[in-house]
Amino acid sequence: MSSHRLLPIAGFATATMFIVTGCTKDIAVKPLAYDTKPTIECMLTTGEVPKLYIYRSVPYFDASVSNKSLFIANASVTISSSLGTDVLHIDSVEDLFRCEYQYFFKGQIVTQPNITFSLELIADGKTYTAQTTTDQQATTIASTSYTPVFSDIYGEHEGVIVDYGDVAGQENFYRYQMARIIDSTTTYGEGGIYSICTHGSFFPVLETGRAIYKDANQDGLPQQIVIEPAYKHKAGDIGYIRMQSVDKNAAIFYDQLDRQKLSQFNPFVEPVFLTPIQFPEAIGVFGSYALSDPVQFTFPE
Repeated sequence: MSSHRLLPIAGFATATMFIVTGCTKDIAVKPLAYDTKPTIECMLTTGEVPKLYIYRSVPYFDASVSNKSLFIANASVTISSSLGTDVLHIDSVEDLFRCEYQYFFKGQIVTQPNITFSLELIADGKTYTAQTTTDQQATTIASTSYTPVFSDIYGEHEGVIVDYGDVAGQENFYRYQMARIIDSTTTYGEGGIYSICTHGSFFPVLETGRAIYKDANQDGLPQQIVIEPAYKHKAGDIGYIRMQSVDKNAAIFYDQLDRQKLSQFNPFVEPVFLTPIQFPEAIGVFGSYALSDPVQFTFPE
């Protein structure tokens, strides 16, 4: 089929135009070879044993695949500290919202504060190392509230408001989380995703905020964030809010990840690429965080 478009003649200030006629043609583009990389995520927190997630990355337009097929099960994982050497072993837990298992490597030594931990991970013939120190100070949530409308680059949304304190005299990074009990009538995000395997039974979910909040130029001052809930809710639903105080490496990684997601879904946002922070030949983070005490929140509508 022929198509037509009008083009201005360059260099003339008149309205003179000419017509170009051509045919449309479908062109098959051969995608470039994709170099898969391990994706590593291990965040230590006081009072819990280590859990390390390691999966293979896939191309952006690759077909959906299961956690089991991407999990790098033949990896070797050790975390060393003054507490001893912890050899992590494969474990799994059923994700009742997505109806599939999550696989990870789990340790036995409970994480303690103010200790430096060293990771050694061997996968597919390569060795990855990193360190983190559990010296973050937990913040205190002062209050929580709710707004039916707040605006961001995507438009207007409802929001959970969290007021918390900042530890003075140091650089701090924070991330939001909410724990809830839901059932299969609860949907996630704008796509209306819901559990297809729980059939009305209740189960726990942990909603972790994508954004990292810094105390830059606000050292020691009260902080406030507004978060759009990821899971749908009704009046009277209860959640438990905590704030994570994360280390700098984790803050940089999750901030990059958030900005990359924003650029994928918004054509007006500058593209962001994940740059190596701790692992030159892998994507991910070995970090730590401290948790505030939980605060009960009841959705008013």
